[in-house]
Amino acid sequence: MADLLRILADVLAPVFLLVAAGALLSSRRPVDTTTLAALAYWVLGPAFVFDLIVGAEIDRDLVVRLAVAGLAGMAAAGGIAALTTRSIGASRSVTAAATMTAAYGNVGNTGLAVSAFAFGDEVLPIATVLMLVVNVTGIALGVTLASSRDRSPLLAVAAGLRAPMTLAVIPAVLVNVADIDPPLLVSRPAGLLSAALIPVMLLSLGAQLHRTGLRRPAPDVGVSIAAKLIAAPLAAWMVARWLGLDDEALGVVVIQSAMPAAVFTSVVAVQEDLEPERVTATLVLGTIVSVPSLLFVVAAVT
Repeated sequence: MADLLRILADVLAPVFLLVAAGALLSSRRPVDTTTLAALAYWVLGPAFVFDLIVGAEIDRDLVVRLAVAGLAGMAAAGGIAALTTRSIGASRSVTAAATMTAAYGNVGNTGLAVSAFAFGDEVLPIATVLMLVVNVTGIALGVTLASSRDRSPLLAVAAGLRAPMTLAVIPAVLVNVADIDPPLLVSRPAGLLSAALIPVMLLSLGAQLHRTGLRRPAPDVGVSIAAKLIAAPLAAWMVARWLGLDDEALGVVVIQSAMPAAVFTSVVAVQEDLEPERVTATLVLGTIVSVPSLLFVVAAVT
C-alpha cells in the first residue's frame, strides 16, 4: 500500500499540480491556448520525438513485439469507442474525438514514471519504445480523424502522415540506425525543446480547462474512458502473452496501455478544432478515474 500511495504522490500528483497552475494562471491573466497548442504541435512535439528516437537502444525483435502489443491495445480501445459512439448516433466529429481519446494514452510523463517506479529504471528502454509507438501513432491517428470530417479517407491519412511529430520520426530513425551522434548544434536544442513539451502541455490544459469549465460530461465521454482504462490494457495483455512477452516487458506493456488519454490529445483538439471541450472533459475526468485503476493495474502486474 505504501508503494501505491507513493505512485499517487510522486507521479500523479505533480501532473494535477501543473494543470492547476495553468488554471490559476488563466484566472489571473489571459492565456492564448491556441498559440500554446501550436507551439507544442509544430515545435516541441517534433523535437521530443527526435530526441527520444535518436537515443533509444533496444533489441529490434523485442521492439516489434512491443509495438504489436501496444498497437493492439490502441486498436481495441479506439475500435470500441468508434463503434459505440456511432451506434448511439454521435456525429462524425464526436466519434473522431472519442476514438482519439480512447486510443491515444498518456504514455509519456505519467507512463514512463509509473513503469520505472513499478519495475526500476532498467525498464525505461522498453517503456520508451512503447511511448514512441503510441505517440507517433496517436498523433497521426488524431490528425487523420480530424481531417476525415471534410476530406476523403486517402487525403485524411496523408494529412496524418504529414503531421510534424510523424515527419520527425524519419530523420530520427535514420540517425539511430546509422549510429550517428548528432552534433551539439542539433542535439542540445532538441533536448531543451523536448524537455519543455510536457510542462507546456499540462499548463495549457489547465488554462483550457479554466476557460471552458468542466461541464456535465456527455455519455460518450464515459465510453472513451472505459475503453481506454479497461479494454486497452486487457487487449495489450492478451496479445503480449501470445507474443511471448513476460515479466517486466509484459508488465510495462499493460501499464502503458492502461494510461488515461494523452495530454497531447488536447493539443490536437485545439489545433484541429476537434471537439476541444469534449476532449478536455475526457482528459481530465479520465485522469481522475485512472488513479484507482492504475493502482490496481500496478498491483496486478508487479
